[in-house]
Amino acid sequence: MGKPNVGKSTLLNRLLGSERSIVSDIPGTTRDVIEGRFVWKGRAFTVLDTAGMRRKAKVTENIEYYSVNRTIKTIDRADVVILMIDAVEGLSDQDKKIVKLATDKGRAVIFALNKWDMMPKVKNTFEATKDKMQFFFAQMAYAPILSLSAKDGGGVDTLLKTVVDLFGQLNTKIETSRLNRAVHDWIEASPPPASPRARFKVRYAVQTGTNPVSFVVFAT
Repeated sequence: MGKPNVGKSTLLNRLLGSERSIVSDIPGTTRDVIEGRFVWKGRAFTVLDTAGMRRKAKVTENIEYYSVNRTIKTIDRADVVILMIDAVEGLSDQDKKIVKLATDKGRAVIFALNKWDMMPKVKNTFEATKDKMQFFFAQMAYAPILSLSAKDGGGVDTLLKTVVDLFGQLNTKIETSRLNRAVHDWIEASPPPASPRARFKVRYAVQTGTNPVSFVVFAT
């Protein structure tokens, strides 16, 4: 997912080794969700190339309105959302809205800084860019940030490895005893607010689902 003209179709074509999506400098070229399948290191992938999501004020054509709706529904089919960001332009408010849609549905998110080949060849550029993103988007500090060049293939293998790793995390079942040791440690480190009139105690927590991961916490 991502804004128009950020390189989503270029990445799809590279992954599939074919021209499934029309690649153009004109924003909004991809109007529909394009699906493809490929195998990487013995793992089968299904990739969905979505129409670029614009701000509402710019969505004037009915066909584009429905494209955006289909894009949102595509999240329901996804395990991992690769948010492609123009490395030169940086993170935008529209990117944050896309991430919220994905995280609200419990999807894993990867920030892929595409067009990295256009960035200055200066030492520590990636680290500085990463730190800036995590500062302005602190609530997503856990999400991987990767450099990518869909055009020449730079960073694609790292991207796919990260997708596999996150898919494994999404499907991990945590033992109740281990989970509750962690909950105890979190409460010790950051005690919940309390007053003489309102006190509560966390009794225990259980994992109730995977992909999307869900937990239930029982408290007084």
